[in-house]
Amino acid sequence: MKKLITISLLCLLAVNAWAQVTVPEADPVVEYTAKEDGTLKTVPAGEKFSEEAPLHIDCNSQMKNTDGYTVYYEWRLSKVQSGTENLMVRRNDENTSFDITQTGTYSIRFSYTYDLNGTMVDVDDIEPVTFTVPESSLTCPDGISPNGDGRNDFLFVTCKSIVRLEAVIFNRWGKKVATCNLAQAQSHQESKGNNLCIWDGYIGGRPAKDGVYFINLVGEGSDGVAYKIKKAINVLKGFTTDEETDGNTNN
Repeated sequence: MKKLITISLLCLLAVNAWAQVTVPEADPVVEYTAKEDGTLKTVPAGEKFSEEAPLHIDCNSQMKNTDGYTVYYEWRLSKVQSGTENLMVRRNDENTSFDITQTGTYSIRFSYTYDLNGTMVDVDDIEPVTFTVPESSLTCPDGISPNGDGRNDFLFVTCKSIVRLEAVIFNRWGKKVATCNLAQAQSHQESKGNNLCIWDGYIGGRPAKDGVYFINLVGEGSDGVAYKIKKAINVLKGFTTDEETDGNTNN
């Protein structure tokens, strides 16, 4: 009889151990693309990072052992002010995403609940991912030298946490010769990190003539700061060709 009881206890312990191993578990991470080098960054729970706006974040719970269980999920995006987390968005998906367009400090928390034989088990002790979106800035140089020598061939703006950008370039007669918005600048092959290309020094497919042009640059930062830059842009290549143009069809 004792031997039978011992075997039964061992079987019960084995069943309990198996149940403990196979309950739902999560290893949540958030992912975003770094503006500095365009690489995909993965941040596990409990870690911190800083990135500029606009910022798209994908949240992956990385759940496992969910077969046979009813599981409820919750993601919470909060803005952190004076050490207090103020809830902004709550999502009840296994995986989700957030788009951040404002400066500040944020946290993303993940929790879940599952039904274990009629008993609801809450798992809400997972550390949050905390991140900061810095204040904005926008500057523009005074000129370019688009002569193909690899130096100052393109007109770049240097920006940080800019969520809207519109650039218009005029010749000395006030004729519009080039335009660019934020999406176009971000997708330009010469844009890298904080340096966004807004003009390649060409007008209608031909190199712009040397001379003075004017730029009207309007931007908006994630911190609500409005930027309005109007200035002269000097185009100085050091040589001229018959294929150059200043955008004036009267010449």
